[in-house]
Formats: sequence, structure tokens, C-alpha cells
Amino acid sequence: MSKPQTLDESETIGLVGDGDDEELLEAIERSFQVRFGEKTAGWFTVGDIYRDLLEQVPRSSAAGLCATSLAFYRVRAVLADMAVTRGRITPSTKLAGLTRSSPKRLYAKLSRELGVGKMPLTLSWRGGLGIVMALAGMVLSPVVQAIWPLLLLTPAGIVLTSCDVGAYYSMTVGDLARKVAVRNFAQFAAIGADSRPEALWRALRLVIAEETGFDPDRIDSNTRLF
Repeated sequence: MSKPQTLDESETIGLVGDGDDEELLEAIERSFQVRFGEKTAGWFTVGDIYRDLLEQVPRSSAAGLCATSLAFYRVRAVLADMAVTRGRITPSTKLAGLTRSSPKRLYAKLSRELGVGKMPLTLSWRGGLGIVMALAGMVLSPVVQAIWPLLLLTPAGIVLTSCDVGAYYSMTVGDLARKVAVRNFAQFAAIGADSRPEALWRALRLVIAEETGFDPDRIDSNTRLF
């Protein structure tokens, strides 16, 4: 765990209560297979979440297997059936050149065949363009004092964004395996992955980082949630 700081000196991951806090809670509960209930009302820092996880998650005092390695072999087996080219799949293999399936379809297949939890999608340029169009319609309408931007740009942007299936960008098979392992800590711990307190802490930081975009190396026990 990082060097302790006083609460006044610590950073905040920036939850603002617009639904991002609920999404983070759901991601943590899915990964560790726990339910916090009313305990969340007493959370102010990442350390508070970790404390409650320690009370609920079964742990080991001995080092276990690497969760990412366990996830890699399972993910590779699924990808082998979806690959457009035959060849050795390694952790550094780029997903974009391996399969023509969208992330949405791949993640759905992983969920069905491996029983892993929900994986977050990253918008492609189409989804990003859709968001820009939707916002532009709402902003331009009062500026030009006309309703056509609201009637044309905003609906078109919403449709474009809702139809977007995401993008792989530079993601590798190893990156995907790490995401699967982090998002399913309890599942891999049950088959021998490292479940010591330090492994739990590391996984918690990575879940928070993925959900918020916050640098995991800057998260310590005193990092504030709000």
C-alpha cells in the first residue's frame, strides 16, 4: 500500500454523484462478489472500501497463482475460435488484428463461455462523434435561435452513439486478460489465484482506475472518493 497521507493532503478520484458512484460500486461488487448495502454511507476514502472488503472477501495468507495468467489462457481459448488468422496468440498480440468481432460481441462471448462479469466498452470515433453531435444540437439551437439543430443534430448524435459497439484501439490480449482478471477477482481466487490482502488491494485500485480513469499509482488508502 502507498505511503499514508493525511486526509487533507490526499487526492480525490472525483466522484460527483451523477451515477458514476453507483457504477463504481457495481463494478467492485461484481469483481469481489460482495454486497455492501448501507455500509457505503460511511465511505469517504478508498481505504474505507478496502476495510469493508477485508471483512467480506475470503483471503489466503499464502501466495497464489497469477490471476492474469489464469485469465490469459481462458481468454486465448475463446479468441482462438474468433481469430481471422491462424498463428500463435501471445499476450502482446493486438486484438484489432486478431478478430473482426466487435468488443461488444467478444465481451458477450467471454461472459457466456467463461462466466466473467460485465466488461466496460470504450467508444470508437463514431461514438465520440455522436456525443459531439448531440451536444452541438443542444448548444446551437438557442445560439442560432432555430430549432433545426435540436431536431437534426441531437437525434442523429444519440442514434450514432447508441449504435456504437466500441473500439479495440491498441489493446492486446494481455491487456484484455488483465481486465478480465481484475473484473473477476473472486472467480479467479476460487480457482487458486492470489487472494492475499495485498492482491485484493491491488485489484481494488485497478477496478477504481478503470472505472474513473484515475492513475492507480496515485491511489492510496486516504484517496478521497468525492
